[in-house]
Amino acid sequence: MSVEKLTLLPAGFCHVDRSVFNTRLSPGEKVLFPIWMYLIETTDGLFLVDTGMPDSCITDPNGMFAGTEDEGLIIPEMSKADRADQVLALAGYEPDDLAGIISTHWHFDHAGGNTLFPDTEIIVQRAEYDVAMEQGAYPAVCRSPHLNYRIIEGDTELVPGVSLIHTPGHTPGHQSVLVRTRNSGAILLTIDAVYVRANYEEGIPFAVKDEKEAARSIARLQKIAEAERAAVFFGHDQEQGKEWKKYPQFYS
Repeated sequence: MSVEKLTLLPAGFCHVDRSVFNTRLSPGEKVLFPIWMYLIETTDGLFLVDTGMPDSCITDPNGMFAGTEDEGLIIPEMSKADRADQVLALAGYEPDDLAGIISTHWHFDHAGGNTLFPDTEIIVQRAEYDVAMEQGAYPAVCRSPHLNYRIIEGDTELVPGVSLIHTPGHTPGHQSVLVRTRNSGAILLTIDAVYVRANYEEGIPFAVKDEKEAARSIARLQKIAEAERAAVFFGHDQEQGKEWKKYPQFYS
């Protein structure tokens, strides 16, 4: 087993309409939506999972969704300390220390800092790369064609103890991350395959690209979690975030 540490790194917030978490609800009430990055330290190298929001969310938080169907539904809250390079520095590392970035999908709150790492290998699913480059999906800052991409297809063992699981539905090329630690056991990072506990345990629908694919991915994650006896960390669950260890604490 190569995993030495898994650290949860807070990286800002968004204020989002409650209907994002539960599409059965009418829009109207804002709830807090935590943004995360994750640092996986292994004997085979250091990996950062996602890069958070872009700098524009600091200077013009309302501009990200101006003129779109999400205008007013999602309002970022980001400081300079929430930039991916600054979050990494807080943990004691520089971009050159990374063996790679696991890019789970290219929404603004997960890939907004990718361009801060021009030389780092960015590991992305083929389906995500293709929909971005061929259809122009996602903000331009999240889909720069000039970065160092490693394109994978389907489930992939990145290094011993770290497995990438293709979980389409939220986006076509979304991937979740299974981390097997020595002392804390297996930890399943659903990322945005599951926003909050109610989506996972009660089947509450949330904001996805393809509902049927999303449901299949959740069912698959449930089977994996059961087989691995994994603790499950959801993508944007504010209450769960209060319960779990976060930097400077870690799982090992």
